[in-house]
Order: sequence, then C-alpha cells, then structure tokens
Amino acid sequence: MKDFERHQLATELGFQYDPETSSIYGENSGYFFLLRETDTKNVFTIALSVSRDDAEEAAAQLHQMVKDSSVLKSISLNQYVTTFTAKAGMTKAKTIENIRQALTEILQFLQTNGFYTVCGYSGEKGPVGLYQIDDSLFLMNEECFKELSTQLKIETDSYNSQKENVLIGTVGAFIGAIIGGAVALFIARMGYVSYIAGLVLGVCVVKGYEILGKKFSKKGAVISTVLMLLTIVLVHQFDYTLHLMSEYELSFADSFDAVNATVLNGDAPQEYFINFLLLAVFTGIGAWGAISSALSTQKSRGIARKIG
Repeated sequence: MKDFERHQLATELGFQYDPETSSIYGENSGYFFLLRETDTKNVFTIALSVSRDDAEEAAAQLHQMVKDSSVLKSISLNQYVTTFTAKAGMTKAKTIENIRQALTEILQFLQTNGFYTVCGYSGEKGPVGLYQIDDSLFLMNEECFKELSTQLKIETDSYNSQKENVLIGTVGAFIGAIIGGAVALFIARMGYVSYIAGLVLGVCVVKGYEILGKKFSKKGAVISTVLMLLTIVLVHQFDYTLHLMSEYELSFADSFDAVNATVLNGDAPQEYFINFLLLAVFTGIGAWGAISSALSTQKSRGIARKIG
C-alpha cells in the first residue's frame, strides 16, 4: 500500500499512523495493537503484548484460534509479544475487510479468555505504548523505555566518539569481499544467479569495513560499493576460468589468461555477456540491499522516541 492508503486504513480502524516507521497503532478495549505491512503485498501483521497466567495452555488456544480463523494466516509467539499475520485479499478492499475481521476476532478471543496487556520487554502487567529504539519498534511501558533509551545513549555516544579508520576499514571490506565472493562463486558454479549471493557479499563487505574501521559512513559505502563491483567481475571471470579448467584440463593460470584474452580480443560469445549481466543484476540487487540497510541503520542510530 502507498503511504496515504495506510494512513486512510488507520483512520478507518480508529487508529493512528506513523509515516516514519509506516506503522499503524492504537488501543481498543485496553489492548494496544500494532499493524505493519510485510514485504508481501497486502499482507499485514498484527502485534500485541499480552499474557495470561497459564502461558502454555494460552499458547495452544492461540494457535487453535488462528487455525479456525478464515482471515488469520499464522501466529508467532516471542516471549511477551504475540504477532498474527492476516491473510491478503485479492483487492485492497478485501484486504482491509480481512484486517478488520481479524482485529475483531483477536479482540473477542482475548477478552473471552482472560488475556491482559503486559510490557513486551519485561512482561510486567499494565498499559503499554509504542516506542522506537534505533530502527526497532517496541510495545512496552514508560519505565522500560527510559531504561533502554539511557542504555542506547551510552552506546551511541561510545560509537560516535570512535574515529573512523578508512584504511583499516578498507582492509576489512576487502576481507569481507573475499568471503562474500567465495559464496557468490560457489552459487554461480552450481548454475544459479541469485540476489542472496549479493546480499551475503554486501553484508560481508559492510561488516568487514565497520568492524575494522569502527564506523560505517557514506565514505565506507562508496569504498564497499567499488569493492563489490570488482568482486562481481572477478566472480564471473573465475566462474568461466573454472569451467575451462574442467573442460580442457588446463591450469588455473592458463585458463584465467585464456578467458581474459578472449574478452579483450572481442571473441567472447554472447552467452558470456548475458551471464555476466544476469550475475551483475541479481547480485547487485542483493549487494545494494545490504548497503542501503547499513546506511538506514546509521540514519536511525540513537533514535529513542515515543510514538504512541
């Protein structure tokens, strides 16, 4: 859904909408609901922090309730936070109808079976709110928020006080490129091209830079991007080199020279360039996803606020 559509949905449900986190939230009959759209189109999760004295029996009843529901797809229990996944509709109108019915079913079940609201962090009984800590959302009480925000400030100040070491960070990114490149090459040798390989490559490079460089900045993003592009080129060359080695029983050096000479002389088959394009596109998507995620994490670092 688009931003204005999520805002409209929140209004129709009698809830509120936070555009910064794309979250819909609100209270109904003493229960605090958090709705978020998943990566799958028109699929929403509904989260609450609730509990009951007999936790084991309660969990079994919750699972049975989802199983019997026509609009709930699945349920996840993570300590004090229960997350339902509502089924997507064929249209946005049907999706909204499913969400509305899911909320009604969940609310009726909680009231009928004696569930009460607890802090999603500590499990303490009592009212909760929606808070953002870094890039994560929490359903918890004011006391726990103060505790976590104080801890976050200490960690953020410590991180910000560190000086970025670009040279050592580049070494770390290079080491990460070797590890991630090996994974990408392995997948390529199996005859696949996948954004997963790029994601692994991106994470390895970014984390390598951040761990040794102490920070990850836009400068680190540029260095990591260059290394990832070079790695993708080398992975493709090594893939064809290994193919020649197995096909003609040549040494690695001779095979590598033969591949490069063929490309430089303009004698490479069309399949070579098609495969490289596929590898670059799919691997690049995953790698850029890792870079974007790292930059987003830096942008939200140190954020501690009450949303609702």
